[in-house]
Order: sequence, then C-alpha cells, then structure tokens
Amino acid sequence: MFRRRRRRSSFARRASPQQRYILIGAGVVIFIGLFVFFMRQADELAPEPQEIRVELPDAFKD
Repeated sequence: MFRRRRRRSSFARRASPQQRYILIGAGVVIFIGLFVFFMRQADELAPEPQEIRVELPDAFKD
C-alpha cells in the first residue's frame, strides 16, 4: 500500500558526471585499440592468396 523510498546512505558517494565521461572515453579508447590490434593480427595470420582458376568450356561461344 504505502511504499517507502529508500534513501542513499550518507556515506555513499555519487559518481560525478565528469567521472562518467572519463570512464566512457576510456572504454571507447580500449575498444578502438582492440579493434586495430585484431585487424592487424588478421592481416598477419591470413594465409597467402592463391590463384583460383575454373575452366569454362562454353563460356565464349561463337
């Protein structure tokens, strides 16, 4: 029936908006760094390209 509102502890600190932006920025930097790292690893570990040839006897009918 009646709901009590819970109050925050007076000892608990709220994160300031500046700290939130710093954490988001750090997460973005880490994400971009990992993306670049894995893209580079994919280029280094990729197998050598090979020519693929398929014979088509009726491709250019005259």
